[in-house]
Parts: sequence; C-alpha cells; structure tokens
Amino acid sequence: LGEFDNALPYLTKSISLGYTESYLSRGAALRSLGRYSEAMEDFAMAFIKNPSLAAGYSNYGNSLREFGMPELAIPFCQIAQSIDPKDPIHRLNESVSHLMAGDLVPGWEKYDARWFYDSEVSFKPNWPGPEYDGTQDVTNKTVMVYCEQGFGDAIQFIRYIPLLKQLNANVVLCCRQPLIEFFKFNFPDVQVKEIHKEEATYNYHVPLMSLPGIFKTTINTIPVQPVLSVDDNDVAKWHSILGNTGKKRVGIVWSSTRVAWTTRFRNIPLEKLLSIKNDSIEFVNLEYDLSQGDELTLNHNGVRIFKDHIKNFYDTAGLIKNLDLVVAVDTAIVHLSASLGIPTWVLLADYGVDWRWFMKRDDSPFYPSVRLFRQDQTNTWEPVLDKVKSELLILSK
Repeated sequence: LGEFDNALPYLTKSISLGYTESYLSRGAALRSLGRYSEAMEDFAMAFIKNPSLAAGYSNYGNSLREFGMPELAIPFCQIAQSIDPKDPIHRLNESVSHLMAGDLVPGWEKYDARWFYDSEVSFKPNWPGPEYDGTQDVTNKTVMVYCEQGFGDAIQFIRYIPLLKQLNANVVLCCRQPLIEFFKFNFPDVQVKEIHKEEATYNYHVPLMSLPGIFKTTINTIPVQPVLSVDDNDVAKWHSILGNTGKKRVGIVWSSTRVAWTTRFRNIPLEKLLSIKNDSIEFVNLEYDLSQGDELTLNHNGVRIFKDHIKNFYDTAGLIKNLDLVVAVDTAIVHLSASLGIPTWVLLADYGVDWRWFMKRDDSPFYPSVRLFRQDQTNTWEPVLDKVKSELLILSK
C-alpha cells in the first residue's frame, strides 16, 4: 500500500521471529524511504541468514549498481542466477550492471531479460514471423523495427536505422504517435508507422533496443548519431514566435514522467532549478506536462511557455533548434536536444543514475554536444546547480 513507515515495525517483528525473507521486505521498504545503506544491510542479512536465497544476492547487487558501483554488483547478480536461473530479474540486474560499467557486449547478451519480468516500461509485442538476429541476409528484405521503451530510448538508438539500411534492408519503423512526424522527416527512406495501429508487411521483425547487441556495439564503436532536424520553415516559424530579445535562450526541464522507481531521484524542484537564472539569459520551458502551480511559478519568473504550440516531438524540436542551450534532468528532452546537435547539459543524481550515462565521466559517447553535471556523494542538487549557475554566467557574457 506504500505505507513504508507503518510497515517497518511489523517486518522487524517478523524478522525477530526468524522469518528470513522479511529482510527482503524490510529492505525494500527502507529503500523506498531513501534509507539506502540500511536497505543494503537487510539485503545482505537475507543471504547471510539464508545462503540459498537468490533475491538477497540480487537485491544487494542491484543496490550496489544504484550506488554507482556496477563492477561490484555483477558477482552478486551472477550468484543469484546460479541459485535461481529461472528468475529474469537477476539476469537483467547483471545486464544493466555491465552496461553501466561500459562493458557493453556482455550487457547486451543478457539484455533480453528485459522482456520477461513485470515492467511498465518495456514491452514485447507478439509479432508473427522470424525475428532478425543479425545472422540473416536482409538484402532487399523488409525488416520491421519497433520502439519498445521510452521516447528517449527511441531517439537515442534510432542511430541504428542507417546501419540496417547499409545492409540493403528495407526498413519499417514502428513507434508511438508523438515521434512519428519527427522520424518521418529525418528518415524519408524509411516507412514510419504507429506501433500496434497499422499492419505492416515484413520479412523480419526486431526490437530497436536489440540492435546494439546484434551489431556487437562496444563503448568505442557506438554509431555516430546522425544530426537530426526539422524543416527550415518550421525553424523559422519558431524564430518568429520567439522574437529577438538579444539574450541567450536556454530551455529547461526539471522533472521526468518516467515510471521507473529511480525517477524520483532525477527530479529537481522547479524553484530550486530557477536559482540558476540570471538577467542575461531568457529561459524557455520545455516541460510538457505542467501543473497549474508550475505555470504560475514559471510566469512569475519570466520563463516563456509555449505549450499551446506543441503537439509532438517535431514541434518541440523546432523550438529547441532556436535555443542556445538546454539544461535538464534526465528525460527524453535531453535526447531530443542532443540529437539535434544543440548543447545540452544533463543534471544527474548520484543515486540511481541511468546506465546510458555510464559512470565517472562528464561527457557522453552517444552525443558530442552533451555535458554531464553529476551530484557528489552528498546526494544534493545545490553543488550541481552552483556549478551550472557559474557556467551560465560565462555563457551569457
């Protein structure tokens, strides 16, 4: 029921009566309360008390990964798999740990586990016919690629479509409606359809996020993202709407709508993010789902809002092409901005960072225009925002 505080005394009582699996439940409750070190102690106690309890090793390993120690996480995930090879979450935890560590090939090999656990993010449609695995000759064959995860994932990994085209494949791309116009413009030689909505004729099908593994991508062979864009007339339309203030224009995003548990760590209170503002910069809102309170705060701080002009990612891309910089938490917008070649500063939490940004680096091998601003071990946003504010003062001169 989400009543974690109320649950703790009952779980503690259960543990005192010798019920080892309650260490897992109490650890999960503590994790949800942000008491991560205590949660890890409980996960460790679970496998200390019961060495055959796979979930104890898996939860402990996953917590190490969320703390930014993916290399240390891997052996615990492997032990969990050796005990309980049928549970896909242990395999997935190992996969993501490899990916976060930048050891991509073994990460891709086990990334198929994403299909086999209960998730609101990833889904695998039951397409008929053979799945492309990289071994088939696709010359003059039609390969249907479908985007199975979030909008940001689709934008980030769309770079694999040209690689399929280089194999002389005909490509049909299935994605969700808000991306269709943007992808149609940028890939005119690809048939773009809404996923689940239209029938497609094809020889093979493949999920977009399986292509990195199929092409055996390492951190040094990540395909260069083609610089995406929108029609010049649409860029000019946004230029006319924005007008000319003579100031640098910076787009901002402060919250993520993703359903992943770690999303809560990515978000920054709007008022706190606005502390980076200075009089030489014009802020532009890029947040799509605004509350009434957000709108009042933005208006009070002179941040421009254009929600009535935006229906999809193509519209947002036209606006972003008129900006000098985007400053945002980890959302689809940073992938959109970076794919357009716009300087993009991504604000990253220390805990629960997404594997796509790897560890201990302030750049991204996926996007040349990205800079990463990471929290330190205090898990607070103030040092990050102080650094961004200083960098913005330099930019505005």
